[in-house]
Amino acid sequence: MNPEGDKARRPMNTSPGHSIADSPCSIDGVNYKGWKSLSLTNGLLELFVVPEIGGRIIQLRLGDREYFYVNPRHLGRVYRQDENNFEAGWKNYGGCKVWPAPQGWSDDRHWAGPPDPILDGGPYRLQVLENSSDSVAVQLDSADDEYTGLRLSREIRLFRNSATVQIRHRMRNTSFRPVRWALWQVTQQCARGGSSVTVPLISYRKIYGNENYPNIEVLSEKNLWRLSYNDQVAKFVVNPESGWLATAHNDVRAALVETFPIFRDLPYPDGGPLEFWVNGKGTFTVHGEVINMEKDPNGCDPYIETEVLSPLIDLEPGQDYVFQVCWHCCAMDGGTIAGVNSCAAIEKPLVATVEDKNVRVRGSFGLFQSGILEIVPIHRSGETGPVHVVGPAGPLEACLIDESIPFENALFRVALRLKNAGGKLLGTVDGALLTSDI
Repeated sequence: MNPEGDKARRPMNTSPGHSIADSPCSIDGVNYKGWKSLSLTNGLLELFVVPEIGGRIIQLRLGDREYFYVNPRHLGRVYRQDENNFEAGWKNYGGCKVWPAPQGWSDDRHWAGPPDPILDGGPYRLQVLENSSDSVAVQLDSADDEYTGLRLSREIRLFRNSATVQIRHRMRNTSFRPVRWALWQVTQQCARGGSSVTVPLISYRKIYGNENYPNIEVLSEKNLWRLSYNDQVAKFVVNPESGWLATAHNDVRAALVETFPIFRDLPYPDGGPLEFWVNGKGTFTVHGEVINMEKDPNGCDPYIETEVLSPLIDLEPGQDYVFQVCWHCCAMDGGTIAGVNSCAAIEKPLVATVEDKNVRVRGSFGLFQSGILEIVPIHRSGETGPVHVVGPAGPLEACLIDESIPFENALFRVALRLKNAGGKLLGTVDGALLTSDI
């Protein structure tokens, strides 16, 4: 038990009678900012899907926190094909969509969009795959696109008591010729005060932006690359060490973690599985033409595109390829993200300090599931000591740990674990070796 002096600093409700709120799933048709939309929710998350505008996930909410940029110039609008082509100009709605890659305008091995009246701006067919209290899922299918030879599909799924979204992208060769494309998920996230993206780094390079972009930080001791939003246009290609990126939205104290597979032996468009577009003022040059962002009819609003790509895949007629990306949402205390695991985003890694006859355990995390937190003392022999129950926690509130457990001579390290209401282990949030405060 914590000594009386620790109660004032305890950041969590550790009452053993406190229960975990159950979060069943549901699907409903709603109006989102003038669009006919489908709402997928589980009490933690809510997704708004608009099939008519390129099968977009137009908004993602964690509680009342909104992650995605939605362009106010196009609210509720659904444009005809002749209003969504090169002559009429691209209609950047915002939200999250899937495109084919590589992008380019030099030959038919490159996708010349956006705009694209079928894959980007056209209506997608909607199917409800599952609608139960434990899971909801929908599928969105584009029309067959003659230029690329593709039909693009997205299967979007939510789970009970979880702040994870599973998105399975599929491309099918519906033509009579072999094609070679990659899947390209493009998500426009609001870049308000203090927004930043963190990636475990191998290498990176800037491919667009005529001015130096100042807000890049490489933390070599942690092997992390961090981009903080600056109102200046730029684009980067990043090769990550492992398959995650984390976007911190400090103004709403929340983070969106995206996880994805990496295929080291396969080629990628632009040479990497991650790209980041920073929307802001300034110019960039493409095919010798200087583009001034402040003259864009879609506006020059602040957002960061987090772009996750599959490798380039050769498809014979009738073949398809599936690429899965997951989103993991959580509240955070603010600041930056130091790491990610299957259970949590780590803001301040766990620290266990011997203080007199107790061990003080501290850390700051964002959880991807609801459950009961517990601190498990682990001896050098591998045996565990008495479990210290911290209490209920979940994605809607930052997980701030400041607890004390009794010191034992054989104690070597501690683990912070999350279990469900039935006692099943959901995962280890973090662990720490004991250190001394002397």
